[in-house]
Amino acid sequence: MAHHQDGMTLIEVIASIALLSVVILTFAYVFIQSQQFTTMNGDRQTALQLAQKKLSETLAGPLPEQNTSEVPFNPDVPDSWIRIDYRQEPNSAYRTFTFKKLPDSPESDPGRPLMIMVRTYYDREHHYIELYNYYTTN
Repeated sequence: MAHHQDGMTLIEVIASIALLSVVILTFAYVFIQSQQFTTMNGDRQTALQLAQKKLSETLAGPLPEQNTSEVPFNPDVPDSWIRIDYRQEPNSAYRTFTFKKLPDSPESDPGRPLMIMVRTYYDREHHYIELYNYYTTN
């Protein structure tokens, strides 16, 4: 007498579970990468807003002199730039540095506008936003 068996064998069940888990893991990886990318863009956007705010404040007020206070981290900038301000945002990793470019020579035109640079770090010492503008006394 022939025996007919309905349903799936154990090997078919294990193979289908393995295939399903590969598909799920692939989608999970894509979602994780997407979330990390979105978070980094949000941090970058916040850093950009902080840099724009600091640049506007610097250009609106009197230009500060060189700031020689100690900071936990000094950014790598050329020697022709001096730090005039540093701000650590409370409870965050955002660090904003303001620099002014030294004149090319002491005899340079005193009415010439000074270049200002604002650099905001948003991922420890690795990623930053940098903005430039000219400070005029007029």
